[in-house]
Amino acid sequence: MDVVRELQAEGWQITGEDLAAISPYLTDHIMRFGTYTTTELTVRPDAFDPHLDVEFDVEEQQPAAA
Repeated sequence: MDVVRELQAEGWQITGEDLAAISPYLTDHIMRFGTYTTTELTVRPDAFDPHLDVEFDVEEQQPAAA
């Protein structure tokens, strides 16, 4: 979300369709049990801000063919 906000600040127009095409999840070089450092366990992360200035188009439901 931080990158999306940075792009918006630079003037990029981000749509819901753009966001649907990206994934925040790793897909390459996944280590099943991960690698973790214990030195960062006491570091409190920044508060999460869920707000994005992106318009999402709502698709209309198509009636099911009988």
